[in-house]
Amino acid sequence: MALKTLVKVGGVTNLSDARYCAGMGVELLGFRAVDGQENFVSSKQFQEIRGWVTGPQIVAEIYGIKTSEELNEVIENYRPDYLEFGLAELQSIGSAISLPFILALDNGTNLPSTTLKPAYVLLPHTAAHLERLLPEHEVLLIAETMDQVQAVVMGTGITGIALTGGNEIKPGLKDFDDLAQILEALETD
Repeated sequence: MALKTLVKVGGVTNLSDARYCAGMGVELLGFRAVDGQENFVSSKQFQEIRGWVTGPQIVAEIYGIKTSEELNEVIENYRPDYLEFGLAELQSIGSAISLPFILALDNGTNLPSTTLKPAYVLLPHTAAHLERLLPEHEVLLIAETMDQVQAVVMGTGITGIALTGGNEIKPGLKDFDDLAQILEALETD
């Protein structure tokens, strides 16, 4: 299955989301890899999920990480293709980054001048500085509604969209309505 744009689904916490997204052609699956963060997935849980999923590249979402030792532990335990973090983490571990990364910026926050160039810049849908970033960076726009998704697909120059997974009602029982609506709208004919 192919989608009209690159899609990253982050905050994945369960096998149901991971398998559904992989089956729909999502290219990047993100897992929170720092203990204490909302939607944290332990390396053991991650390995159980990863064993059942093929296709998407893995993003270790490392918000809240503070040291290069913690980063090395995440890389060893999760074996991600990408890292995702914000400016605070860039300042803490910037020199230790050895993988392609997604840099999340808040609305109005400018990209810092650094020798490290992100593979993608993750922005809220309302980002005021979007136009300044587009010529030089691959931008993933956080989308929460169908209108926002349609705006991205209609040729704004955005590389793709970022969505968020949800929690299971109980293992194997999941309501995919919101995620399914967006992913089905992005299917190529």
